Amino acid sequence: MIESLLVLVLAGHAGVATANASPAHEVPPDRLANYWTMDARNSTGDVPNAARDIHVPGCATVSFVVEKNGMTSHIEVRRVVPPGAFGTIAASVARTLRFDPTPFNAGRQRVFSWLIFPFNLPNDPVARTEVMQHCAMESLHADPDPSEG
Repeated sequence: MIESLLVLVLAGHAGVATANASPAHEVPPDRLANYWTMDARNSTGDVPNAARDIHVPGCATVSFVVEKNGMTSHIEVRRVVPPGAFGTIAASVARTLRFDPTPFNAGRQRVFSWLIFPFNLPNDPVARTEVMQHCAMESLHADPDPSEG
């Protein structure tokens, strides 16, 4: 159902902090791999029994913080195309993501980022890009998509 987690990793300009933690470090998209590498071997997602438009091409954008322990927190669905269950599925996958620090990030600095999760993408590269562009975001300051449904 969910294509491989070949996802676009993007970062924005919003630091997230908890009561007892320092703000998450903002990292440009091309530098996230300098801090954390994804270990997607055990990532899973919950697919609802009844879901609208689950077999059509689509995508969902989910923001999160990679914590010092490599787990995700502050998970928020930002955009879903088409409206339906893809946001719920992508958020459930994001909750199970685990990251390993790189040697550059030996101090395990927290980072705020987002992923675009692809669903049922067509084989044609141009069509794939067109579907994924619907979930692209220029800034994490944009409001979450109310159609995450």
